[in-house]
Order: sequence, then structure tokens, then C-alpha cells
Amino acid sequence: MTEPAAKSAGGPAAGLRWAVVAVAAIALLAASRPFGPVALMVALAVALAVGLLAVSVPMPSRIAATARPAAPSPVSVEERWRRSAAHHDEVLSAYGSFELDPAMLLRYPGLWDLSAPAIIAFHDSLATAGELRTDRFPGDAAGERYIAAVTDLRSTWAAADRFARSTGTDDLDPADARDCRRALKLLAHADGARSQERAAYLQQVLTTVDRLTERGVVPQTERVRAGLTAQLRRAIEA
Repeated sequence: MTEPAAKSAGGPAAGLRWAVVAVAAIALLAASRPFGPVALMVALAVALAVGLLAVSVPMPSRIAATARPAAPSPVSVEERWRRSAAHHDEVLSAYGSFELDPAMLLRYPGLWDLSAPAIIAFHDSLATAGELRTDRFPGDAAGERYIAAVTDLRSTWAAADRFARSTGTDDLDPADARDCRRALKLLAHADGARSQERAAYLQQVLTTVDRLTERGVVPQTERVRAGLTAQLRRAIEA
């Protein structure tokens, strides 16, 4: 049998032929009545069921054709580069929450512990991804290098974040850890205080952050200092 004939044998025509045979059998049985009434009814029911089944059941070739999923189209390097840029921004935003929030700065100073391998790896990958980032798609080769750098950045950031959150102030010198905890308490008190009392708390927080910065416990972040100074000024003027 040739290939076209083989396909047609398993297609809709085969089901139609079986249906015709079933109808012919029903007509023959009804005309000749070779059995008694009960047996004849059973035979007619069987023939009718075969005909309906032949018409309704899909053929294997049809099932195979509809069940085969379409192959996904490959994602271009440029599209992957754009996604990597978005992932890069997510890491920068997460890291920024540590640098720009005085409470995070004081609670997790381990993120700037450059003696920890996880922190060193993160800062290295942060610098590499920053160097490879461009405003426009740089072409496939450079795009692939940036994609790989961001993949590494996301991995090292997850490790650095876990390290900072798991250690807190535990790895600090006792005096530095005490200053961090004290500044956090003062910051919490300032949030619930008013005017002069709030100003006094904020001034102590600012002094403690400056002292920790001088010791290298936390980075010098101008935005944190500017934010605390602005809050202090408003509290004094209230």
C-alpha cells in the first residue's frame, strides 16, 4: 500500500465505511429476521452501536495530528538582554533598600562585611554587570556576556542577602553591635515621639550612624544622612 493509501485507510473514510457496513447489516437483519424477536433486537442494537462508534471515535492519525504541540519559537538574544536588564534593576532596587533605609542599614550591616566570601562575590558581580550594561542592545556577543553577568549577579545577590539577614549584627565587634542595636531602638522611639523629643532621638541616631560609618561598619550613604537630617530639622521646627 502506498503512503497516501495508508493515510486514507486510517482517516475519516475508514470510519465512514464501517458506518455504511453497520447500516447495511441493520437493513439485512430487519428484512430477513434470522433470529427470534429478542435476539433480533440485540443484534440490531450491536450493529447500531458499531456504526455510531465508527463515526464518533477519532482515528489514530487524527489524534496524533491534533495532540502534537507546536514547537516554541526561540527567544532572541535581544529579548533575553532586555529581560536581564529588568532583573538587573530588581537587584539594584533590593540592594538600595539596604543602603537607603537607616533601619536596614543598622539591622543588617553584614552586607558590607568585605571579609565574607558571599559579600565579596556579590560586590564583584555587581561591578561586572554594571560595566557591561548599555542603554541600547550591543549585539549578540556583548548581549550574551551581559546576560551571563546578570545571571551571576542574581545568584550572588541571593547569597549575600541570606548572609546579611542570617548574621544581623552577630559578627560585629561587641561595641559596634551595641551601637547598632541602640540606634535601632532610638529610631523606633523617634517614630512614636513628637517635636523636641523626636528631635533628640533623631540627633542620637545621626551621631551613632556617623560613628559607625567612621569605623567602617556601615557605608557612608549621603541619602540616609540627608534623610535623617531633614527629619531632625522638621522635628526641631515643629
